[in-house]
Amino acid sequence: IDYTFFPAAPYLSNPLEDLPLLYKLRNYGPKPALGKEGDSRAMSKHRSRPKRNQRNVRKEQEPKEEEQPGDKTGDNIPKANHVSEGVVLLRLRPDLPRSERRAIHLILVSSRRREFATSTKPDVPLDYADKNAKLTTAIVVQWSFNAIQSSQKKRKRADQVGNGSNISKEPHPKRKSNITAVFCVLRKQQCEHQVAIQNVVRALRCRASEIGLAGIKDMQAITYQFCTLRNVDLARVQCANDSLGERVQLSTFVEVQDVLLDRGNLLGNRFEITIRNLKRVQRLHVEGEESWKEQTIPVHSSHLNAMVERIKEFGFINFYGEQRVGAAGFRSHVGVRSFDVGRAMLKGDFASAIDLIMTGRSNQVYSPGAEEINVREVWKTSGGNARATLKAFPKNRNSMVREKDLMKGLLRYGDSLEAIRCVPYNVRMFWIHAYQSYVWNRIATERIRRWGLHPVKGDLYDSGGDDEDGTTMDVQVIDDPGSVDISQILLPLPGYNMQYPSNEIGELYREMLRDDGIELTKNDTAESTCKGSYRKLVQRANQLKWDIVPEEGEYQLDASEDQMVSAARLTFELESGCYATMMLRELMVTTMSRGTVRQSSN
Repeated sequence: IDYTFFPAAPYLSNPLEDLPLLYKLRNYGPKPALGKEGDSRAMSKHRSRPKRNQRNVRKEQEPKEEEQPGDKTGDNIPKANHVSEGVVLLRLRPDLPRSERRAIHLILVSSRRREFATSTKPDVPLDYADKNAKLTTAIVVQWSFNAIQSSQKKRKRADQVGNGSNISKEPHPKRKSNITAVFCVLRKQQCEHQVAIQNVVRALRCRASEIGLAGIKDMQAITYQFCTLRNVDLARVQCANDSLGERVQLSTFVEVQDVLLDRGNLLGNRFEITIRNLKRVQRLHVEGEESWKEQTIPVHSSHLNAMVERIKEFGFINFYGEQRVGAAGFRSHVGVRSFDVGRAMLKGDFASAIDLIMTGRSNQVYSPGAEEINVREVWKTSGGNARATLKAFPKNRNSMVREKDLMKGLLRYGDSLEAIRCVPYNVRMFWIHAYQSYVWNRIATERIRRWGLHPVKGDLYDSGGDDEDGTTMDVQVIDDPGSVDISQILLPLPGYNMQYPSNEIGELYREMLRDDGIELTKNDTAESTCKGSYRKLVQRANQLKWDIVPEEGEYQLDASEDQMVSAARLTFELESGCYATMMLRELMVTTMSRGTVRQSSN
């Protein structure tokens, strides 16, 4: 027995008549709904509406037809059930409160049945055969736009196979010809990635999916990146800066054809970083004791040059930065980190993930505004009441964007997973990637601690591959350590489709995941699993250079003299996914938790 739609029965006035038709609609498969005249009318995500003056003219010109029972808001939907037309009406109980209608919508459009789209239709007769029957409200069930599109693509591919055509030559959906876009440069300062996108969406009145960016840039920096804006007029983009504000700006506009940026298109980043108040930490041995004491002394150009040359020759450990994983320190001190949220999601505990997001970072290391503190306090004191928390949010649209999406999702769906799905996909994946990065950092630390920068048997390495662009890795297990360089060593980010080292490090991965209660398997819920990837253990900075930045009152000495340096400018390039903060940490020989050095490097 198929119980799929049985939970909807208590809400219906005649479930024995309407539910079998719903099963029949599902078994027929996706097809567009038909209009009154039999024309195919596939549902559209963005249905165009006539302008106000056009609607008024239409009302005056068209004669008003006599209304019939059950035809008050027709909208080309049949008065009775017509499965062959792709529409089923589920007549609700007349005494069903309006507040309970949401429950039946959730039953019909859940995470497992996203192929349906639902709406409501008033004044539907309880008995189609009786002209004087009482009227009620009905749920209109149709195939969604995505389901219809997917079905049409499958039929098209099947036809191509039947005709003997080569379906592999079908163009990629993002490479369709004759797509016009505006290619420009996006500049942001002290602005989080998702907030910057929303600012552009409001300024240009476009969809977020029409904004193409190759990567995410650090909030704590002035960043420039290429951007494509699809289906947006060039003149409108050129005037957007008036409403964008100072933190986000667009410049260098060019209209292009068939060029759309997306995640994964980024080759690397170029950095220019100025470090001020430079001091060198000197350790002094205390006589008669086994302890050391530290003091800071001025930095000379010879010392800084030696540090730069060391990075050029040996590279740096390719750790993920705080931007990805979260602040260093104990949970009690720094609060919730990104990887804490990702860990809860991978365990399938979405309610805990939402609670962690709403709890946020510690006020000791992060200085939120009074309004943000109030929102998080309301969430805590109300026992996770989404409605009460949503009322406490600040009016600033750029504030707590993700948290606001979560609360709206909880109110709408009443389900933690569906609420998390109200957050943009790349943000959801960011939390999962944060946990993967956390595991990678811990494994890399242990790998270096045990064997240093020396390849050992059982390590994974990149043998080079055969691709001309060198972007594809050919992962192999080391059998002869002497034939492999440390720059080839790879460590996997955990995932269900990954190969792990065959030495002690491979078992360490499994032990960490087991201790966290995580089992990565391939399933239908993208928010509770991850595929994984590989990352180089050691990375090098390209085009690394430095020069002195004269401070006020200082004078430039002769290059032959070993002068003191209080401020220096570094320029370098890193491959995509590498963190400048990690390269600087290695160059300055410090840790992320050494507060004094962190402050002097800001």
